[in-house]
Amino acid sequence: MLKSIMINNPEEEFDLFVAHSSLTDEDFAIIQKVIDKNRTTVHPIVVPSSLMENAPVLKRISKETYYRLLVLDIIPQSVDKILYMDPDIVVNNSLKKLYEIPMGDAIVAGAGHTAPIVETYNKLRLDMPKKSRYVNAGVLMLNLEEMRKFCTTQDIFDYIAKNIKKLYLSDQDVINGMFGGRTVYFDTYVFNLDERVFKRNRKIDIDWVRKNTSVIHYNGSQKPWKSEYKGKLAEFYFYYKKLADKDLKE
Repeated sequence: MLKSIMINNPEEEFDLFVAHSSLTDEDFAIIQKVIDKNRTTVHPIVVPSSLMENAPVLKRISKETYYRLLVLDIIPQSVDKILYMDPDIVVNNSLKKLYEIPMGDAIVAGAGHTAPIVETYNKLRLDMPKKSRYVNAGVLMLNLEEMRKFCTTQDIFDYIAKNIKKLYLSDQDVINGMFGGRTVYFDTYVFNLDERVFKRNRKIDIDWVRKNTSVIHYNGSQKPWKSEYKGKLAEFYFYYKKLADKDLKE
């Protein structure tokens, strides 16, 4: 993911925030090998256990999964918005248009993956506004300035505790349930394309993806590094993996 960002955004400078509880100096040395150090500043953020003291215990939510819900406490106040990305992603074109999406007073910008009938069920389950969309939490623009006005981390924990029985998709449900009325939407095919969405749309092909898609997301079970993979988007992963492996050997 990091190597592909560097290659396809050659004119951009980055602040990379890495939230963790157990990464080592060796782990960060690996990160340093694949980024462009002249235009990327790495910010290691050790998440203190004290931040998790009030977090409701969920079998489906690991401690690390909670981290994207802790942005108000772990990201510096000077940062007014931030792009969150899952690590099972490759970036195949520029991220500039994604980062510059007008958000106004919206808190979240995201894209949906679910089929219409499933999305309708999710919205009813979480009591989301009628005109809202259920978004995938793997690629999110977060308007931290507006988020700070809207809630605190404790408010998020309180929401989880109150709705714990219906949060089937863990923190993704939390994000949609809390911020569904303050969300804008970007193009799934351009900024959060996964195997299921690609398979459903027969109007696009691999060549279209090469030219137009910026973010390819290997979410769910269809991951090209697994032996049971049966998707169609593996070539992008292996292309950037080869380049990252070359950096790691040097």
